[in-house]
Amino acid sequence: MHKRKYCQKCKRPITVCYCHTITSVNNTWPVVILQHPSESKHPIGTARITQLSLTRCALIEGERFNKADLRQTHTHADRSFLVYPSDDADDIGTLIDSPPSSLVFIDASWRKSYRILQESPDLQALPKVGIQALEASRYRIRKSSRSDSLSTLEAVVQALSVLEDNSDKYQPLLESMDWMIEKQMALMGEDVFRRNYQQ
Repeated sequence: MHKRKYCQKCKRPITVCYCHTITSVNNTWPVVILQHPSESKHPIGTARITQLSLTRCALIEGERFNKADLRQTHTHADRSFLVYPSDDADDIGTLIDSPPSSLVFIDASWRKSYRILQESPDLQALPKVGIQALEASRYRIRKSSRSDSLSTLEAVVQALSVLEDNSDKYQPLLESMDWMIEKQMALMGEDVFRRNYQQ
């Protein structure tokens, strides 16, 4: 029995490798993605697309994080903002006139992201900013308990688009995600997709 071959960059089987869709985008605001280990094993996660696409993006796996983890960016920015939906979060638009600093995202389910936050005092201490979902998520192949949920990639794209006032610049990330989702849907078949993901 032959083992499936995997791409060393995107970690996907060669037959569904999306590297040919990746476009390098030079983001002004550095991004740090803190990824729960369970997400790193998910076949259709979006964090790695984000990391491969952005010139300033660190992807760090773990369940607890500290200040040293947050410094793993391609910048000397001395301040970080946690992009997280909470009552004490300011709208990300308030940062538009600020000098670029690191934007920190947690790549996990709602329950696991909350646990990561509770077990990481350095994360709790960061100033929080929130984003408003401008449209329904394009991430049609995963369920969420929240109607306003965005994938990690979509949240990053929206945050950077607002801060740079340039949504076109980050469209290539969404197009790579769309390709991955369409490929996965084709493999599972329309009946399976409808049964598991459509209301």
